[in-house]
This record gives sequence, C-alpha cells and structure tokens, in this order.
Amino acid sequence: MAYMFGGENVTAGRMKVFTGLSSPGTITFGMGGWTNGASAQNAVISGVSASTQGNYQFLLTLRNYTYVYLFGEKMGDVTVTGIGGIECGNVVHGINHAITYYNNFALSRTGTPVGLSFGNASTWAFLVGAKFEYMDAASRLAQFAFSFKTITQ
Repeated sequence: MAYMFGGENVTAGRMKVFTGLSSPGTITFGMGGWTNGASAQNAVISGVSASTQGNYQFLLTLRNYTYVYLFGEKMGDVTVTGIGGIECGNVVHGINHAITYYNNFALSRTGTPVGLSFGNASTWAFLVGAKFEYMDAASRLAQFAFSFKTITQ
C-alpha cells in the first residue's frame, strides 16, 4: 500500500512510497493501460466505486395484481479517482499523466472498451468522461476522476 505525503524532509505534494510490514492490506484493482505505482507516472489511484442496477418495469392492476417485466441489467457506472503530485526529475505532473490517459483511452478516441479488474473479477468498461482539478495550489496537488460505463458480461 502506498503512503503519500509523509516522512521527514519531504516537500508537500511530492509522492513517496513507503513499504514494509506495517502497511495495511491492499485492494487489488487494475485498469488497462495504467501503470501501477506512484513512481511510474507521479499519479496514483486513490478510490474506485461501482454501481449496477437491474432494468425492471412494474405494473399494478386494478385487481391488485403486480406484474414485473424483466429486461436484464442496465449499464453500470464505475468511477476511478486519483491524486497527481508535482514534477519529480523526468516525471511530469501527475495530472498530465491522467489527461494523457484519458486522451489515449477515451471511447471517442478508440471506439473500444478498457479492461477493469477488481480482485478476481474483470469486466470491460467504456471510458466516457473525466474530471481534472487542482486541490491545493500551494502544494501543487491535483485530483482526477475517470467515468466508465460497464456492460453486462
């Protein structure tokens, strides 16, 4: 598990990864085309949320019957959030890496889905939107969020 913004003599916003026996358990998540670890692109994934919903229609009759029509599953939504740090040597600002990722893998560019994996499960998802913003101008930290639409498997 990566810990950021800690340690002695560490500039605010500069990513530093600490590993060891004291680190808590990790959540396994993979996103096609994204290199894991803060050192590779100065940006880390900080959260993943997913939601799904069935596609149903209910009909209530005057005789007090209820009919349920099932149309399968709707497309699901996945949001991947992250934090980008400042430049470090040859590595550009983390927000630039996130913008480049969106430009390279957005559905409007590729016409194809991106593979997402949660632990042992995997699915295909379409990268349909993104949001980029600076959190703190003084430390030059930025955050980003990718919006995916998933298809039923």
